[in-house]
Amino acid sequence: MYVDAAPFFREKGCDLTVMATAPVVGEYSVHFENAGYKVVHNPYPARRNYLSRLLYWASFTSFIKKEKFDVIHIHTSAIMWEIAFCSWLAGIRSVFTFHSVFTSHFYSYPLHLIQRWTAKKIFGCKFQSISDSVYEHELEKYHNNTIKINNWYGLNRFYPAGIEEKKQVRRELNIPEEALVLISIGECSPIKRHSDIIMALPRICLSHPSVLYLHLGKGDMEEVEIELAAGLGVRNNVRFCGNRKEVRMFLVAADIYVMTSKYEGISITTIEAMACGVPAILYDVAGLCDFNKTGKNCMLIAEDYNLLAETVIYLYTHPELSQLLSHRALELVKNSYNLNKNASGIYQLYSN
Repeated sequence: MYVDAAPFFREKGCDLTVMATAPVVGEYSVHFENAGYKVVHNPYPARRNYLSRLLYWASFTSFIKKEKFDVIHIHTSAIMWEIAFCSWLAGIRSVFTFHSVFTSHFYSYPLHLIQRWTAKKIFGCKFQSISDSVYEHELEKYHNNTIKINNWYGLNRFYPAGIEEKKQVRRELNIPEEALVLISIGECSPIKRHSDIIMALPRICLSHPSVLYLHLGKGDMEEVEIELAAGLGVRNNVRFCGNRKEVRMFLVAADIYVMTSKYEGISITTIEAMACGVPAILYDVAGLCDFNKTGKNCMLIAEDYNLLAETVIYLYTHPELSQLLSHRALELVKNSYNLNKNASGIYQLYSN
């Protein structure tokens, strides 16, 4: 998302640096570098290594003062308070983005409440939320009034395909033209709940034996999901594609995008699917229900894999509804998740 926005920020005269604080810099760092960001790797010490953390705070404060940054934008919740504190010590403005609707455990809730209050009221950290669901969650659970600026997508990377392009892509991916193709994008985890899509397949197969589920993403639950598909007799109907760079190619090959998460902050992959003109079936949970707040832009259903199967069959056999949802969803993402509009909002946070 911030890679897509790099040209916008550079036009505003911004010098861009991104710091990776995980143990490994990550494979996506090359995309930041290609977009004009300076990439710095500074791993944050492990928990309970208190002396190392104190030394880290001191070195980080010295580093950001030396580099003369104007704004530190924090994206990792695990060290939000610490980085906001260091920024305050250095006399540098900070912004923190809330990405999730995850609620603290009862024993950690008081700490998280105090961290929010002190970072905001004492350190002057500005708080931004990425969607209606995240904004409402922060306000209701933590009495924390944030500035809502929606996420955005790369308009030049995600856009609808014509009929001929879809046919061509299916040939390249060795997908039969007549197949009903479902797609999900995201890591294999209990939160994403891809197992519900797999459990819906036997029922879908009864009316559409050639159904194919394109499963993009990897994770701890992948082997469990493979075993589930084999046990249900639908292993040949699921293509585990792993992590892919050419996401749009797979999206335009699909007939229906499906997301069965337990919750989301806001789903970037859903925005990208809608931008590609793929009709969506989503579970009615936080971060996914946002897509229907302006009208019916997707099929929003209860969390049930039998209902999911019925809805897939219904939507596929009603092409006029599918086209209507695609059109409405495309207009939604162009207006609500517009790069220039929302990146401009972030720039205003940096400037004020």
